Amino acid sequence: MSDMPFDLTEKDAAVLRLLACGHDVKSAAVELGLSVHTVNERLREARRKTGASSSRGAARLFMENPGPNFSGPAKSGVFAEAAADQAAGQPRHGAADGPRILGPWGVPMMISAMTTIAILAAVHVGGGGPAPVPPHVVSTSPAAGAVVPAGPLVLTVTFDWPMRPGSYSFVQASGDSYPDCGGAAPVQSQDGRSFSLRCRVEAGHAYEVWFNSGEYRNFTDRNGVSATPHQLLFRAK
Repeated sequence: MSDMPFDLTEKDAAVLRLLACGHDVKSAAVELGLSVHTVNERLREARRKTGASSSRGAARLFMENPGPNFSGPAKSGVFAEAAADQAAGQPRHGAADGPRILGPWGVPMMISAMTTIAILAAVHVGGGGPAPVPPHVVSTSPAAGAVVPAGPLVLTVTFDWPMRPGSYSFVQASGDSYPDCGGAAPVQSQDGRSFSLRCRVEAGHAYEVWFNSGEYRNFTDRNGVSATPHQLLFRAK
């Protein structure tokens, strides 16, 4: 069960935090990697549980008593938090659509990056040099197509060379197919090639995670070259 006040779930709280930080429904949906409809559903649930007459009122109540698992939103290529009562179009992907973006098992951060990295210049000074070679994913855990036990899981991606610290995009294709990865930032390995993120998966669910996708391309090497997008599909039993 959640330790959040008002019996809120981590996912409810994630939206309320974003709202408290000044987001509206559309920007919260992009940050969390969710549809606007899903964000509005979470806000309706939060209003019901808190007894607030408005979403921002619910956010104020939550921020006044965030509970023991509160931690601030982690800016990511896939998520963060907050929202208001608006309607707008559905985002493509997000880290966290993504990265998203927060307690120990909070909503995704599609999972996304602590620092947003500008996409590199594509040519050398002087104009005649070859385009830089982007880094590629060489392995993941779980492996592609794996069937894993339900419960806690460490989601890991490894690239072919060292990556820029504090920059990442764990991107979700949809909220339903993204594991519950909370709001903690991924841990980067000492050699700089791997990022590990603690998540939780549910039995009978199929999962889809992208490492870089669409506008979320914060996995970059130390020269600022964005990694080639990589899709990971796996299931939990």
